[in-house]
Amino acid sequence: MDRRIAITMVHEQEPSCGGVPFGRFFQQTPQVLQRPPYKLFDTVAVALYPAPEHREISLRLILKSMGAVPCDAGPLRRRWQLLRRRIAVARLVRRRPAEPRQQPVVQP
Repeated sequence: MDRRIAITMVHEQEPSCGGVPFGRFFQQTPQVLQRPPYKLFDTVAVALYPAPEHREISLRLILKSMGAVPCDAGPLRRRWQLLRRRIAVARLVRRRPAEPRQQPVVQP
């Protein structure tokens, strides 16, 4: 979050896949993430339901919240999304200042 990476909240609903009541997240999440500046739970979690037709929609919503665009989106929109992703990655991978090179020792 400090690096401005968007967090996608997903709530698994199927107990056999690790689903738990949503209230448990509030109990297990450190307070520092629940308060400003992070406010993790201000983002609505996408419910991941077990029924195949619901699960497909949930997975699409998850992908969309991560920046995916539909395949039928126009080429300009796809390019814009790719550019935004590249900019986000470039911000994360800022170069460190180059270390000064050592001069080779010349023997007289």
